[in-house]
Amino acid sequence: MNSPDQIKNNIINWISNGDSIYEYHDNDVIIDELCFLERKNRADLVYANGKLTAFEIKSKADSLVRWESQCSAYLKVFDAVWLCCHNKHALKSIEITPKEVGIIIVDDTKSGLAILRDAKINKKIDSYYLSDLLWRIELDELCLENNLKVIKKEKIKEVRTRISNELPIEIIRQKVLQKLKLRYESLSHSSN
Repeated sequence: MNSPDQIKNNIINWISNGDSIYEYHDNDVIIDELCFLERKNRADLVYANGKLTAFEIKSKADSLVRWESQCSAYLKVFDAVWLCCHNKHALKSIEITPKEVGIIIVDDTKSGLAILRDAKINKKIDSYYLSDLLWRIELDELCLENNLKVIKKEKIKEVRTRISNELPIEIIRQKVLQKLKLRYESLSHSSN
């Protein structure tokens, strides 16, 4: 039985070795365990290229009990979401997973991966929760870059509310991608 770490390695290889639907580039970053949604959730893997793609892993030893609430959280932040589950979870995952979420079957075969359903572009992203991936100094930087006032007394949630109300989501997404790539470039998994 593949462990979650073995499954992660299979997914990382799938992304970075050109076997996947993704075109991996040197400046892309694969992040191992990224906290999101006010640090209440953790994505097993996140691929940051021009989009943010999240992967949730459910091994044979896991259950899908928490998946519906986890999935709802993922869809507030990520451009694409994949559930990577053992084939014992295949039927249940199809029943309870929204159609825009991709499903990858991960099992004990040599390649270890088979796409059951492709992930679609997520149109449910909440810019408030997306901005949660930025640190306070980065939020202030985003304000300055977009001619928004920096109010030092403002609490971080107030800054995020103001940014999400006043800036297009694409500007927030680009800042998040830029900062995540800088933050995690030295820790990222690579194909080398």
